[in-house]
Amino acid sequence: MSYESFDYKKNNGIGHLILNKGEEFNKMTLNFWYELPRILDEIKKDTSLRVLILSSTGKHFCAGMDLANFGTLGSDEEKKDNRPDKARTGEVLYRVAMELQENLSKLEKLRIPVLCGIQGGCIGGGLDLATAADIRFASKDAFFCIQEINIGMAADIGTLQRLPRVVPEGKVRELAYTGRRMHADESLECGLVNKVYESQELMLEGIQEMAEEIASKSPLAVYGTKAVLNFSRDHSVNDGLEFNALWSGAMLPQEDMAEAMMSRAEKREPEFEDIAEIREYGKTKEA
Repeated sequence: MSYESFDYKKNNGIGHLILNKGEEFNKMTLNFWYELPRILDEIKKDTSLRVLILSSTGKHFCAGMDLANFGTLGSDEEKKDNRPDKARTGEVLYRVAMELQENLSKLEKLRIPVLCGIQGGCIGGGLDLATAADIRFASKDAFFCIQEINIGMAADIGTLQRLPRVVPEGKVRELAYTGRRMHADESLECGLVNKVYESQELMLEGIQEMAEEIASKSPLAVYGTKAVLNFSRDHSVNDGLEFNALWSGAMLPQEDMAEAMMSRAEKREPEFEDIAEIREYGKTKEA
């Protein structure tokens, strides 16, 4: 895979997606939004992957939207007549917001866990991106900011929906209403990140270590765990329990369970088959 806004590499079942515009604070440009869903679609199809690391280069994880690239949004009719049409412009912006939301949801919907490493600023859309990951880590210089309120708007592509699932609601409301920065120690205290490291380098080493541990588990068991956790987060306890029972009844990985027990008895590392390929029906498979 070759992209302008991202670098991507994989090794031993671990993918690593890197925002590579550190000199520009990894702003979310139009090119970023064009490439993100495409690279996530490729990652989704790679059944050899067991876990994905998400990180960035430079001083800041992500400075959020590059607003300069979104200043031309509006209906073609409005541009042609050079007159305001609030309804048509609003409909365009609605569709844009929905598309950007779906692009970030692709990260959350991956069958593998996503581990996100954050250094420096995680601002606006950067926080939308980070909250779509399964687990977050930070270097001690990290800070988080719901920047949208500071530019006269409500956050609209994921933070207000996902952050309350991780952080106490009172804290979310404080951050969303004030737009203040929450630094690494506070983010650890409230549960947004799992661990704070002295440097980005040490953070990435720690993430790699956890990724290797996850990658050693049954990929179907990990996927099932993620699916049940995500479903249960958005439903009642009873609905979550029923979904869990249905999942186990339909997809209990008996071969993987046998391999796990056998490898323990033989004092060796288990060897699990890759998860099944996702088949896209209705599309012609290339020869």
